[in-house]
Amino acid sequence: MADFVECMRLRAKAAEDIYFAEYNRKLIEALHEKQARDHEPGELKHPADQDVIHSDR
Repeated sequence: MADFVECMRLRAKAAEDIYFAEYNRKLIEALHEKQARDHEPGELKHPADQDVIHSDR
């Protein structure tokens, strides 16, 4: 009986590990996409730079 309980515990842990691995992959992908958008050529890199430019109005 103890083997069955241990097997079920390991199965639940494996399912949880798979879920969070996929969740982390999606977060990392979103972070990389955001970083790529933030560092596109021709755009201001820092939000403070935009305040200086727009403060002349």
